[in-house]
Amino acid sequence: METKQFKTNFKCSGCSSKVDVIFKNEPRIKSWDTDLAHADKVLTVTFENITEAEILQLVKKAGYSATAL
Repeated sequence: METKQFKTNFKCSGCSSKVDVIFKNEPRIKSWDTDLAHADKVLTVTFENITEAEILQLVKKAGYSATAL
């Protein structure tokens, strides 16, 4: 398993909830957390057998953007 952090354009918990729905349907993503108090609104994702690009696509599918930290 691998863990990566991403800077996001989330503004509130509603934003992260939209990503939650998509991540819950992706079995290769094992866990995730969003630090909305951090200036970069950091999304931490633990995953297996999925690429960073695929994770970014899932965030984009929810209507947001992210970049690897």
